[in-house]
Amino acid sequence: MSNSVPILLSFYALSNGKQTLLMGQLSYSSIKDFSFLSYGTRKTFRTILALYRTRFFANQQVTLHFNVGVTVVTTDRSGSFYSIVPHDPDRKQLMQIVLGDGRNVRMVEDLYLRQIHTIDSNVIVVSDIDDTLLHSHISNRLLKLRTLMFTSMEKRKAVEAMTKLINDLSNEGAASFYLSNSEQNLYPLIYRFLLHNGFPPGPLFLKQMRKVRDVFRSVSLHEREKHKVRMLNEIITLFPDRKYLLLGDSTQSDLKIYSSFAEQYPGNVRYVIIRKVKGRIHSEEVVEAVRQKLETLGIGFFYAESFPGSFQL
Repeated sequence: MSNSVPILLSFYALSNGKQTLLMGQLSYSSIKDFSFLSYGTRKTFRTILALYRTRFFANQQVTLHFNVGVTVVTTDRSGSFYSIVPHDPDRKQLMQIVLGDGRNVRMVEDLYLRQIHTIDSNVIVVSDIDDTLLHSHISNRLLKLRTLMFTSMEKRKAVEAMTKLINDLSNEGAASFYLSNSEQNLYPLIYRFLLHNGFPPGPLFLKQMRKVRDVFRSVSLHEREKHKVRMLNEIITLFPDRKYLLLGDSTQSDLKIYSSFAEQYPGNVRYVIIRKVKGRIHSEEVVEAVRQKLETLGIGFFYAESFPGSFQL
């Protein structure tokens, strides 16, 4: 491994005008093609499996070189970095990443944007991905794995109502953030899917990278919720003066997480929008309790299979 050079598997930089968040994933991998374009069943399977077999570039310092200045970051145990630094208006783009011994990290073309994105919009849409924007069949483990491992990117199906909704909101000026319990291993597939289906560009807040064995490990409900709760708090800390629309679905804990967040920040959250997935819906009592609670806070709430054509931003 000492002679190996890691790759930059994912990267995004966003700023509120005062601070800049730098986040990315470094991994060792023998994969040459991350395009996910025109993959057959066999290549889809091999590539997804290989992404779960990548070796972590863990607990290492690297230097990010920009067009102006440098920033030193340290990867965590899974090889990802997440660093908030002072905003420099002259700093526009990541140029290279250098290891401690002077070698350059390999960057993958067309897999991420290297520019620093300043979020000027007053409204931020935070959207889940699986079964909110992408039919993933989360509630059916066997169908979920079969779809993930054997269905090519182009044949993965977008959720039409939610696709239209997030694009309409983007056209009205809202910024789009993507918050998912999918792990960094799937970043190339998710990025290509969003791009292929014309979703608005935006940062992907994914979970830490996992090993193959972890995919089959039973995870507690509390553990599944931690990532989204933590990232929502990180986002609002970075953008405390913005209004938020929260998009999710009924297959996981989005209703609980979003309604709790809305109660905590009633002055920031404008709408909680939950896509009702057939065969995986909450009881009428639970939904009505959330509706009444949010309405008393002046927060719009939708729990349905389709939604209005426009929202008051």
